[in-house]
Amino acid sequence: MDALALAPRPTHIPERSCVACRRKRPQSEFLRLVRTAGVWALQAGVRSGRGAYVCADSPSCWAEKRLRRAFGAQAPALSAVLTAAFPSLPLQESTRRQANNASRHVQHTAME
Repeated sequence: MDALALAPRPTHIPERSCVACRRKRPQSEFLRLVRTAGVWALQAGVRSGRGAYVCADSPSCWAEKRLRRAFGAQAPALSAVLTAAFPSLPLQESTRRQANNASRHVQHTAME
């Protein structure tokens, strides 16, 4: 048998872009907004329809100003929906590490 035929195939991970910051990431790291009957709303699960993605872990992407380019006049309502649905997000590990390093630096400087 051919060695290539026995090699496992890489798993396909779909990528999407955030409409606010234009960052590309795996689809699982986004919130999906779907347009049905002329109105944009948060959608869970997979369904058909016009969709847009925003970063799930970045509340700055939910700001009205950043959403206005993609959603126009509906941006304020969407921003409010996203903020209400996810009022507090846990800090990401990289953000937590940066905060810890900054606090250590402040403590070290205060001791001198």
